[in-house]
Amino acid sequence: MSTGKQLVTRFFDHWHAGRIDDMVGMFASDGRFHFSATTKPPAVGHEEIREFLTTYSGLSAVKRLRINAMAEAGGDVFYEAVEDFDLADGTRVVTPYAGVVRIADGRFVDWRDYFDRATIDEQASGEAELPQFAQELLERPS
Repeated sequence: MSTGKQLVTRFFDHWHAGRIDDMVGMFASDGRFHFSATTKPPAVGHEEIREFLTTYSGLSAVKRLRINAMAEAGGDVFYEAVEDFDLADGTRVVTPYAGVVRIADGRFVDWRDYFDRATIDEQASGEAELPQFAQELLERPS
């Protein structure tokens, strides 16, 4: 496994273990985290990234995120994943998503996640489930 892919894998290992400070330390001091790249502005710098990750981590009681595929080109790591978590009230949220992470000098300088925000919000509010046609994306072997 390449160094870039190892770094991204380590980040997700920290996520599962709740090690927010270790995750933040993987970013450059001026790094950018675009959690919902097309719907929200990025968190920039360690303080904003820590605040975002702490808040987001606190929303889920159980985390089952899994990576289905990763590839690296130049300084970018591309991944396909399944976000799968339980809210504190027991509501399960699951959706496919993808991301691109730019790495320079062993640090994340730009992390961009892409997913259907409405799918997550509707599941979290109990208004909808993931459409059946999207199920095969969840069941894809990693």
